Amino acid sequence: MSTNKHALIRYRVIDKCLRQLDNQWNWKSLAEACSKEIEKITGKKTTLSERTIKGDIQNMRNDSVLGYFAPIEYDRSEKSYYYSRRDFSITEAPLSRSDSKELQQAIGLLRQFTGFRHLEGMENIIQKLELLAYESRTESKKIVHIEQAPVIPGQVWLDQLYEAIKNEETLFIRYKPFDREPSSFIISPYLLKEFGHRWYLYAHNHERNQLRTYGLERIESVQSSFKPHIATEDFDPEIYFNDIIGVTLDPTKNISRVQFEVKGNTVSYIRTKPIHKTQKEIESIGKNAVFEIEVIPNFELESELLSFGEAIRVLKPKSLARSIQKRIDKMLRNYET
Repeated sequence: MSTNKHALIRYRVIDKCLRQLDNQWNWKSLAEACSKEIEKITGKKTTLSERTIKGDIQNMRNDSVLGYFAPIEYDRSEKSYYYSRRDFSITEAPLSRSDSKELQQAIGLLRQFTGFRHLEGMENIIQKLELLAYESRTESKKIVHIEQAPVIPGQVWLDQLYEAIKNEETLFIRYKPFDREPSSFIISPYLLKEFGHRWYLYAHNHERNQLRTYGLERIESVQSSFKPHIATEDFDPEIYFNDIIGVTLDPTKNISRVQFEVKGNTVSYIRTKPIHKTQKEIESIGKNAVFEIEVIPNFELESELLSFGEAIRVLKPKSLARSIQKRIDKMLRNYET
């Protein structure tokens, strides 16, 4: 465990001690309480010095980065520390205005599986959150389990692409599609998007003179280019992704009213977790129901519908139903003996 995290534990313990008004706390008793808690969490015995504890108290009082500004006073007659405000606790300390601003700037990255290094300004906020949450890690019974994101292929390019998009720079990339030999070309990058534990780059391909989508795991190299950046007013992510599921948009296709029948217990699942924001229930037949969404059909939509197996049957449009049927037929042939 890092020294920073040891300090967070000590701050928490000192705060807890000073809120116990029926006890007197000098540096030695505070050090003993901190040592016990650190051993409880880490399994390692730690001896804390007078300098360490007094330094912690000074930080809790005055460190603007921590932002606690704890009203810790020293009673010379009793030779003990106490809170001058009885209702004070560092766990009640709100985020500062600058913290809030940093959080707002970074939240868009944190909602995705980042891989970015552009979160250095979040370090102090993260430490505060760790301080508030560390006690839960000492519980013997696990209450909440959050799925951890895997290492996403292509993350190595995130920072370089992020900077190029922000600074409107052109890039020379070498790209290897799954089914073809690699090629090199110049792009003007516009947007990074994460979907299904993969990162994608939306960029203007200078040679093809069109918007293209590139999977980051298929990029072999990225270099700066001196070619002029080609700006676009046509690519608005909010509009571009509004009518699709996933990342693939075929400009030759139009929005379709996709209707599908859902069977049995899956109905409740689809009701509470819509496939698309336009979803509406248009018919209920016993334990089954018919839903409708308005989207541009693509591979990701087909895969989403297929993921429910026999519990979903596409009714309209017929072209989508036939496309899914072809995929099912190919799957069936894989299992023929």
